[in-house]
Amino acid sequence: MKQAVLERIMISKEQVAKTETEIRFHEHLRRYAAVRRFCYGRVLDFASGCGYGSHILSSNPDVEVVVGVDKDEEAINWAQKEFSGIKSQYRCIDIEAVNEKFDTLVSLEAIEHFSDMTLIPRLAERCGFDNVIISYPNKKSTHFNPYHVHDYNAQNILDIMKEFVCYHSFVMGDVQFLLFLRKPQKAPRCIYSNILDLKS
Repeated sequence: MKQAVLERIMISKEQVAKTETEIRFHEHLRRYAAVRRFCYGRVLDFASGCGYGSHILSSNPDVEVVVGVDKDEEAINWAQKEFSGIKSQYRCIDIEAVNEKFDTLVSLEAIEHFSDMTLIPRLAERCGFDNVIISYPNKKSTHFNPYHVHDYNAQNILDIMKEFVCYHSFVMGDVQFLLFLRKPQKAPRCIYSNILDLKS
């Protein structure tokens, strides 16, 4: 009689694909839930997709309203149908056309999709953000994801966000989060120039 092989999971390709999709979705929810506590005032959720993340952010009592923006009309239509509320709005608009005052910018796994590396700092300047939350894959991804045009590390983002102070950073899985506050006008850039300064 053949002895049973211990600690083996007999699973089909279809089950693997389904489970991986579910894990990926749960990770997206967790990322928005993780940054929700750092948001306040008027929040812009850049590349908000189908709206669930903006909805999560809007549950913070310090948030007045979350405006989710995305240029995908189908995604925004879904968001408006499923997640619109008193504190959550959705707009189908190119990010370059956004030009109004906000307090917090949330950009989760978006920056690596754009060839223009100045897009977020220009948006922050244009809309007067004092609080910016950015996440990105902290691994090489451009070789297998055709939608990613840049691979970043923390210092790259610090160099891009030179008018802001990185006050907190953390990692969830293979995603790095950097949180920025607007730098005091008189502060010399060199004070906040290196991510290693955050490590004690």
